[in-house]
Amino acid sequence: MSIPESFEGSIAALALFMLVNSVTPGPNNLMLLHGSIKCGFWACRWHMFGITVGVTIMLWLSYWGMAALIISFPAVMLIIKILGTLYLLWLTYQMAKTDFIAVVNDALKHEQQKANEVTIKIKKRFGELPLSFGQALLFQWLNPKAWTMTVVAPSLAMFHAGKPWLDNYALLAMCAIINLLSISCWAAGGHWLRKLVHLPRVMRVIHILIVLMTLYCTLTLWL
Repeated sequence: MSIPESFEGSIAALALFMLVNSVTPGPNNLMLLHGSIKCGFWACRWHMFGITVGVTIMLWLSYWGMAALIISFPAVMLIIKILGTLYLLWLTYQMAKTDFIAVVNDALKHEQQKANEVTIKIKKRFGELPLSFGQALLFQWLNPKAWTMTVVAPSLAMFHAGKPWLDNYALLAMCAIINLLSISCWAAGGHWLRKLVHLPRVMRVIHILIVLMTLYCTLTLWL
């Protein structure tokens, strides 16, 4: 599909908008950072795919008209903010009470046992980081930052309004790739920080910062 020259600027604006909103600190990225420090980059793969698929579905629906619907009914966004706030407060509490260093050490020990071909099944609690594919996908519907991205995006670039899926699939693919690459940077950063597990004080500071940043993200929903 050829891209009309008049749309090049708007496509660049959409790409930049998705990059800035995907790579800057937010609930998704902080959850990935926390989860990858605990369990490593590879363990976060389904969490990352769930985020990207969830955001892409929301963006797809926005091109079909969901964005206009949300803007027309502000009460819907208010409900989303309330539910998102409650979930993030619960998540912050769960993060805060976690013995971070013990969890990381247990994960590293498990990886070592797995490398030695010792199979150990660990049952995760619901909502424990990193999230499963389905949990990460569903969380996007409670994530006001994801709503901001997906509601605003169609106003930045849209080929034709007649057949949103057929005409705008290239934009959706571009946004999905940008989102996945951006959030993977946070998971990779968390994986790298695991090297500091032998420095308990540093890990405690990192843990406290992640908890405070998650709480701050919760508060900024209302600022």
